[in-house]
Amino acid sequence: MSRFLVCFWLFGLISLTLVAQTKPSSSDVAAIRSLRTESNQAIQAKDLNRFGQTMLPEIDVTRGSGSHVSGRDSVLASVAVQFKDPAFLGYVRYTERIDISTTSPFAAEHGHWEGRFRRSDGIQLITGTYLAMWRKTDSGWKIRSELFVSLSCTGSAACGK
Repeated sequence: MSRFLVCFWLFGLISLTLVAQTKPSSSDVAAIRSLRTESNQAIQAKDLNRFGQTMLPEIDVTRGSGSHVSGRDSVLASVAVQFKDPAFLGYVRYTERIDISTTSPFAAEHGHWEGRFRRSDGIQLITGTYLAMWRKTDSGWKIRSELFVSLSCTGSAACGK
């Protein structure tokens, strides 16, 4: 009987240890929220270097238009074109929920986004939803992939194009 109790106790201790190791941390959620804020600020400042610091080199991005860009260098090159465009007023991503995986070094960030562009007939506002996959690395959380879906466009005749 005592052998059974010892085995039961050890099983319980190991189970509790594993649960404690995989329990999502509120500090992970806070870190991702902070990095998203930094990324939004980098876009507003049109700071390409700072914007790229949140991304893994192998990032994949599907834009709201459906086009796809692979790799941090390619993403930054395409964003650099927008940063130079005087019509580009910025993008903002609004985090609604972050889910931290209990089985792998990943997190899912869910939210909505908006992009603003100056047009001859007003300010074009494009809005939609997004999902970002984050990976925890030795240097902190980094974005592995992002999927943006455009859902509405208002404020300009350019929306119909």
